[in-house]
Amino acid sequence: MKNKFFSTVYMYNWFVKLIGAALLVALAISLYFADLEHLIEAFVGIFILVYAIVRLVPFVRSQKSDLIKTINIIEITLNILVAAIFIIGAFAIEGGLGAFFGYLLGAFLVARGMVHFYGISYGAEKGDHLTYFFHVATLIAGTLILYRGFTAEDLIILLIILALGSSGYLGVESYNGYNRYRKHKNMDISKEKSIQDEVPKGIDAPSKRDEEIERDRDQPVS
Repeated sequence: MKNKFFSTVYMYNWFVKLIGAALLVALAISLYFADLEHLIEAFVGIFILVYAIVRLVPFVRSQKSDLIKTINIIEITLNILVAAIFIIGAFAIEGGLGAFFGYLLGAFLVARGMVHFYGISYGAEKGDHLTYFFHVATLIAGTLILYRGFTAEDLIILLIILALGSSGYLGVESYNGYNRYRKHKNMDISKEKSIQDEVPKGIDAPSKRDEEIERDRDQPVS
C-alpha cells in the first residue's frame, strides 16, 4: 500500500514541476517590472546574517586550531556587520546602497574564499570537491564584482536569468513527466482490456467436437 501511494505521487510530480515553472516565470516578471532593489539588498543581508549565525557555534566547537578559530570568528563578526549594513541601508537610505552594495558583496565573497583556503593550507581544515569549487567560484565572482562594480539591479537581472532558465528546465521535466504519465495510463487501460478478454482459469474453451455433440442433442428425435 505504501509503495503504491508513493508510486502514485511520483506519477503526478510533473504537475508539481509545472507549478514550480509557473512560479519562477511569475518571479522573473515581478523582478523585472517591480521596484525591488531595496528588497534584494535586504534579502542578501538576511542571507549573509543567517549564514554567519549558522556557522558560528558549530565552527567554534569543532575547530581545534586557535589561530584558524580566531580568523573565522573575525570573519563571521564582519559578516554580521556587512549584513546589518545591507538590511539597514536597504530601508534607511533613499535609493539603496547603490555601487556600495557591490563593494560589500565582493569583499564578503573574496574574504570567504581566502579564509577557507588558508584554513586548508594551514592543515586545520579538510576540503572536498564541492567546497573547493564553491570557494574558487567565490574568489572569482568576488574579484569580478570588485573590479567592474555590481548593484542590486545587476543582481536582479542575474536572478531573472536564473529564474527563466530554471523555469525552462522544470517545464521540460514537466512535459516529459506528463508523457510518462499518459503512457502509464494507456498501459493500465490495455492491461484491463486484456484481462477482460482472457478466458477464466479453470474453464476450458469449448472445442468444435463439443459444439457438434451439443448441437446434435438439441435436435428433435424423429
